[in-house]
Amino acid sequence: MASPRTTWAIGDARGILDERATSAGLLLALLGQHAMRRLRAAHIEHELSPRQFHLLGLLHDRGATTQRELGALMDIDPSMLVTLLNPLEAAGYLSRDRDPADRRRHVVTLTPAGERQLERAAQAQRDAESELLAALTAAQREQLRALLLVLRGSGESIKNA
Repeated sequence: MASPRTTWAIGDARGILDERATSAGLLLALLGQHAMRRLRAAHIEHELSPRQFHLLGLLHDRGATTQRELGALMDIDPSMLVTLLNPLEAAGYLSRDRDPADRRRHVVTLTPAGERQLERAAQAQRDAESELLAALTAAQREQLRALLLVLRGSGESIKNA
């Protein structure tokens, strides 16, 4: 025997598949996957992973930072951080030096080459975002941004509870 919900969904003009296809959560997930693929491609075109882009952005915004602080800011294990830092240092995008105040610590600094690479990748990211949001007006883009910030804030509240 069918449940009342099943009977309703089958008899309703808007069935379960239609409901799922227009579900805000599912649409957000699907669009998020598409956006992530496009933004990742923009970073990779500039020989950076999204995490490396984030790392260079942190150094740009915060200035020289210890490896430990970077790991905490990015919420990643120190061994994983090293796998991000090594190729960036080899490419000349950052430098790691001993902290003169505490020789056990390494201070990570963005180099001029890293600044240039970050700016190229940031422009590619802005271009990709413009393509993703091309169907929206400026006002709709701002509204979407504001709503996403609200959702991000509520998600962080739940995660930290």
